[in-house]
Amino acid sequence: MKNKPALFFAATCSLLLSGIMLRAAEAADEATLYRDEFGIPHVYALTLETAAFAVGYAQAEDRLEELLKNYRRANGTMSEVFGPGNFRNDMIARMFRHEEISREKYGQLSAKARAVIESYQAGVKLFMKEHPEQVPVWAQEIHPWDVVALGRFIIWGWPMGEAGGDLLRAGIQPDEVGYHGSNEILLGPSRTAMKVPIAVVDPHLSWYDEFRFYQIRIYAGDFNVSGVSILGTPLPSLGHSRYCSIAMTTGGPDTSDIFEEEMNPDHPRQYRYEGRWRDLQVRRTKIGVKTGDKVDWKETEIQYSHHGPIVAHKNGKAYAMAIPYFEEVGLTDQTYATLAARNLTEMKRALSSLQLMAQNVMVATVQGDIYYVRNGRVPIRAPGTDPSRPIPGRFSTNEWRGTHPFADLVQIENPPQAYMQNCNVTPFGMMKDSPLTPEKYSSFPYLYNATRTAPRHQRAEMMTELLDAAHGVTVEQAIALAFSTQVYHAEKWQAKLKAAWQKSPAAQKNGDAAEVYNLIQAWDRHSEANSEGALAYYAFKREGLSEDNARAVEPPEDLRDEALLAALSKAAEWLKANFRALQVTYGTLFRVGRKGGERTYPVGGGSVSDAGMATPRAIGFSKIGKELVGRSGQTSTQIVVMTDPPESYTIVPLGVSDHKESGHWDDQAEKLFSKSTAAPTYFMNRKELLKHVTATKILKPTGIAQAGARAK
Repeated sequence: MKNKPALFFAATCSLLLSGIMLRAAEAADEATLYRDEFGIPHVYALTLETAAFAVGYAQAEDRLEELLKNYRRANGTMSEVFGPGNFRNDMIARMFRHEEISREKYGQLSAKARAVIESYQAGVKLFMKEHPEQVPVWAQEIHPWDVVALGRFIIWGWPMGEAGGDLLRAGIQPDEVGYHGSNEILLGPSRTAMKVPIAVVDPHLSWYDEFRFYQIRIYAGDFNVSGVSILGTPLPSLGHSRYCSIAMTTGGPDTSDIFEEEMNPDHPRQYRYEGRWRDLQVRRTKIGVKTGDKVDWKETEIQYSHHGPIVAHKNGKAYAMAIPYFEEVGLTDQTYATLAARNLTEMKRALSSLQLMAQNVMVATVQGDIYYVRNGRVPIRAPGTDPSRPIPGRFSTNEWRGTHPFADLVQIENPPQAYMQNCNVTPFGMMKDSPLTPEKYSSFPYLYNATRTAPRHQRAEMMTELLDAAHGVTVEQAIALAFSTQVYHAEKWQAKLKAAWQKSPAAQKNGDAAEVYNLIQAWDRHSEANSEGALAYYAFKREGLSEDNARAVEPPEDLRDEALLAALSKAAEWLKANFRALQVTYGTLFRVGRKGGERTYPVGGGSVSDAGMATPRAIGFSKIGKELVGRSGQTSTQIVVMTDPPESYTIVPLGVSDHKESGHWDDQAEKLFSKSTAAPTYFMNRKELLKHVTATKILKPTGIAQAGARAK
């Protein structure tokens, strides 16, 4: 008994000493930047402002040119450096005044957001000062409001796509908007082995340019987060904090409209409103366009009605694009609030500022909640208005009447199914027997913005079946779900092919066609990289059948046996012609690797729509030489187990750095992505992280002192 106080004192001293040693580098004005074996930055500091400085430094160290390009994209100055292919995007950025509005309203951001942004950019500038050889000759001066403009630029594709659909329904071809898609999954505590929620965060976008996410971990006092950010911004937008996870997928309420303006035939810059002619507002702007070594400055004018910029003309009408985010600059503040939320109530409060574009948002908490909201900044339309088509702009009775409050949005908390998925489907398709039916939102159907019969697709249908059958899910099983290569309804093709084969004459059941048949029948219906059956199935459908039949998820009833049997022979011919063998693995053709790289690596799964065999694991491929190489799809998959604190795993498809010599240019493609797995984040486990640290840097936000790198 006498020894207990001494033992307690010794243990306490040991813990204190360990804490002091671990935090020795974090003076009030210092941040410690660790790099793990994949080069992923882990930042430790006493304040978020100090941590943000190190985040800026790390991003610049890894991908400075792309960071500067992102600011140029947002501000509409890409074409003056990179040529006329960027002119239309520059025009759109100028049309919506991302830079102007962000600069004018920057002071409306909270003091916290401004301090974080400015410290972050100071870190970027310090790296540029220390490494002038890495600063491109075209580098522009950067400003704090560039972060705000970039946030606007990133979210703009979604509302523009919605309004563009209205134009299309009026017979006007809108500008093309890039593909946006994603998976997100929530499992409630009753379905997991740990009895806590599990979240899968899985956005599907391009692997290049502005949507190439940046992995980051930040530990700053009570602010502890792991996730991915848009390069050029200080905070992750997808991932998790100490308390909550947050995921997003494309889909949501209808937030934006097209107003049809009646133009004055005698004065083409006037439009009718309430029986009178109004003058269009005209703004002029100069955009530089580089051709060869010369930059030509093109002066253009952009016209606006009071509804928004004029984006099209037809038959004496002008069409104005109305986007409710036009004057908004609060995305950074909302991002901070979501990451700082300690429970579901605080997360809902953060989301209620309605700065995010239309998205399916899913949240899990360490308290055990799972939650979904069909999020967006939605205008209240006039009764009887059809927002899916251009709205007559000449009547004041058709004007928007404010913004729907957050409480109006489609949402659900802890559904009885204890799981949810949204792989770009309607709320009705998120789970079996979903209570989120469109009829409940008939007063404002544009909040639901879908029907019961809206088309579903293979990813969502497969994921619903997998989740509905899931019980006692472990970490390993959750990772397997995120990277599932199961091909939906391939068993129906196997059965139809088998029936045709059994009816065929015995004399025909030999040779190469028989070997392809046997490969397909023995196949487990997963397009794993090492699967020979998967490539045989691909060849059978893609090379053996008509285009329509090849794309079909289920075999058409009128597909004749003769066509199926002929497809086996055509598949065998194709395999031999391309690979000189019949037994060839899927990953021989389907690969992952970086543009300009010397190597590619086998990969499983993918959105192989031309053979009707998309999997929950989404990858879009492009033909490069004789290979199909990934270019889009899973951009930054995260698996988050909401223990206290959370345990998480993450991956990007290429690597964290743009420097080939860094060792992190395509290391995740080789070591993780091609193997359908993810790396641990060591979240809030500094002791374990230190076992994997390959470099350490101490940074001072003054921008003067920097203690150098120490490599292990």
